[in-house]
Order: sequence, then structure tokens, then C-alpha cells
Amino acid sequence: MSNPLPTELHDLQELRDHPEIGGTVYKHYLAAAVDLVAGTAGGAATVAVGQPLDTIKVKMQSFPELYPSSVKCFQKTLSQDGVRGLYAGTIPALVANIAENSVLFCAYGVCQKVVQKLVRKPNVQELNPLDNASAGFLAAFFSSLTLCPTELVKCKLQSMRESTHLNGATSQAGM
Repeated sequence: MSNPLPTELHDLQELRDHPEIGGTVYKHYLAAAVDLVAGTAGGAATVAVGQPLDTIKVKMQSFPELYPSSVKCFQKTLSQDGVRGLYAGTIPALVANIAENSVLFCAYGVCQKVVQKLVRKPNVQELNPLDNASAGFLAAFFSSLTLCPTELVKCKLQSMRESTHLNGATSQAGM
């Protein structure tokens, strides 16, 4: 009985160069690489633009008694910590968003192919909006596994100054 798997380098090279097998595998790897790069760029852009607003939001949620409005929170953060204070927690946010978007983009392409096979469509372009939503749901599940741990670290870094200040005031009051 012969082994169906290639065992020699020559066999592997023939597989790679086979127009139907090797070309298809190469296209899948190329598509995944493009999705990963696009997700990385999207994640980095999201943090560059949105981090100051996210910092304000987290501070207001964590310490509503210190910040009655987003404008006051912005002004106080800027006056106490400068622009750097608005970008607190940027490194974990970058890691989180790059990981999340890269996984999301890559997983979405794979999940579209899975859904395409399940609904027996000839290609992913034939998927209807519900099929695409199903693929998006599955892809979001995988991306959430990368986001949740880093989001916790980011939020703690964004509210660290206020936590230290409040803990110091509590210990000075004898509590």
C-alpha cells in the first residue's frame, strides 16, 4: 500500500508547482497575509486616532465623581499630564487592536469560505448578507479572544493616575 502523503522533497516540489494544488495554496497564504497586513494597518490607525477619546471615556467611566463632563476630563488630563496623558495605555491598545483586527480580517476570509461550503455556494462572492453576517459573527468570536486580556491592561493604565490619587487620599483620611 502506498503512502498518499509526499515524503520526498521532489514530491513536495511537484505539489507546490501543480497548477491546481500549489497555486491554490499559494493564493490562500497570500490572501491571509494581505488580511493580516490590512488588519495591522487598521488597528494602528484606530489607536492613533481614537486613543485620546478612549482615554477620556475610560476615565469618566472609572471616576465619574472626578469628571462631570468629557470636556472637563479632557482639560484636566491635558493640564495635568499633557498630550502624553491622552495617550496613556497606547502600547497595550496597539497590541490589542493590531491583534484583534489582524485576527478578525484573517478569520473573516476563512469563515466566509467555511460558510460558503456550508451553504453550498460556488464562491464567496455568491454569499448573501445573512451568510456574510454569519461569517462575521464567527470571525468576531476569534478576534475577541485576542482583545479581552489586553483591553483590561489598557484600561488599568488609562486610569492609573486617578487610582493612585484616590488611594492616597483614602489612606491619608485614615481609611
